[in-house]
Amino acid sequence: MRILKFKGKTEEIVLKQIEKEYGKNAVVIHTQKEEATGHFKWFKSPRIVVTVAIKEEQDVLEEYRNNASFKIGEREEIEVSPLVESQNHEASYKLLKELREELGALHQEIGELKKTPKVIMKEHNGALLAEDRLSNCIEEKLMNLGVKKEVCQVLLSQIDADESESFIRELYEALENLLIEGKEDELPQIIFFIGSTGVGKTTTIAKLTAQYVLAEQKKVVLFTSDTYRIAAVEQLKTYADILGVEIEIIYDENDLPHYIEKWKHADCILIDTAGRSHKNEEQVAELKALMENIKEKQVYLVLNANTTARDVKNIIATYEKAEQNFDLIVTKLDETDELGNVINISYYADKPIRYLTTGQNVPSDIKAFNRQEYITELLGRLNDE
Repeated sequence: MRILKFKGKTEEIVLKQIEKEYGKNAVVIHTQKEEATGHFKWFKSPRIVVTVAIKEEQDVLEEYRNNASFKIGEREEIEVSPLVESQNHEASYKLLKELREELGALHQEIGELKKTPKVIMKEHNGALLAEDRLSNCIEEKLMNLGVKKEVCQVLLSQIDADESESFIRELYEALENLLIEGKEDELPQIIFFIGSTGVGKTTTIAKLTAQYVLAEQKKVVLFTSDTYRIAAVEQLKTYADILGVEIEIIYDENDLPHYIEKWKHADCILIDTAGRSHKNEEQVAELKALMENIKEKQVYLVLNANTTARDVKNIIATYEKAEQNFDLIVTKLDETDELGNVINISYYADKPIRYLTTGQNVPSDIKAFNRQEYITELLGRLNDE
């Protein structure tokens, strides 16, 4: 296997060239922007650099040490792109200063209006009392960030304050109550990844495998039962080769106990399952058959951050037929401007969120979900609306 870098004007152009030359044998490892250099750099456009692994009969691990962005066998801290830099509630609250000031000015205006008896303000949705303006202002901003109206109303119904600073504090608490963090308890040995085709299960598994192997020095084995898509198996094999971990292909669910026994001394067994349509009851029954005999397990349902509220409800209802207890991994957060859809997903799924992913780079673009960081980022964007 070779690790190659391709450069071009845009990512789309580079990926088309890679596909043309190598087809399914190429797996994207890293994408970055390379700024122009030299005396005339101000007149040059930045170029996109895409790093890919090309499967060949070569020493994979040695070559990857020389080319990849992290070194196999060396323990180093894995950098994960944070949603925000604040790490605690106090720091988060400070970042809301600008929003409080804006709402404080609004509150002052409302106070002036209250001095005039029976003041009524005209808005697009009809006549609203002045004291309702603060709540409606926040609701509009939340909806602009993708939060469904129904969810906004649930949040705002928990707020009694009509003074700006208290209002924001209570909104923060309402969001904390709604969002459920996945626990950081010691995971069982066996971890299943389930979800629809195209949500990013395989790439997510590669990111977590890299973290377990490089940061935590764990012995990891990968299983895949996704034999429907040859490309999916090859992609996971490529990651397994790069990271120096073993991989087993499960062709029949009855073989799973045999392979689990074979690798009983491994720290983690990560199992990639075939993408299932939540509309296909037969496929979901197959998934249930694969998992039901494994008592001690962690199951992650992988959801795209762009998933609509209606689809979230249907997907959750369907996958609960295969397994009742699972946490969520929300992927492709970098592909949406509607950050608030994470709130919708949490509300309609009523399941803990364990991870967020923010790109395709392995292993960096994944982060344990921290609701305080997320809320701070959300309210920071609220201030920009």
